[in-house]
Amino acid sequence: MKIIVIATRADRPAEEFQPLLGPESKKALSLMAEDFVREIYSRSDGRGAVMVCEAASEDEARQRLSELPLAQKNLLTFEFYPVAPYRGIVNAANA
Repeated sequence: MKIIVIATRADRPAEEFQPLLGPESKKALSLMAEDFVREIYSRSDGRGAVMVCEAASEDEARQRLSELPLAQKNLLTFEFYPVAPYRGIVNAANA
């Protein structure tokens, strides 16, 4: 299942994030190497990231992303949007 995830940083001082940024990047790259995170982008507003994840369920995605250091310190929250192929593409393929 493909899941779009919007990650948002907490409105907290930058000093709280700084010591965790290295471990956060390392864990995110590890999740990419495992092919769980398929794509990751920094948000242009500087408030977090957008990820495309591949998981068996939304619950699995929630559990895996809870391993991120910023999430463990409650400095990052997530919105999960499971998606399916666009119906126009599916209909065109069956026409």
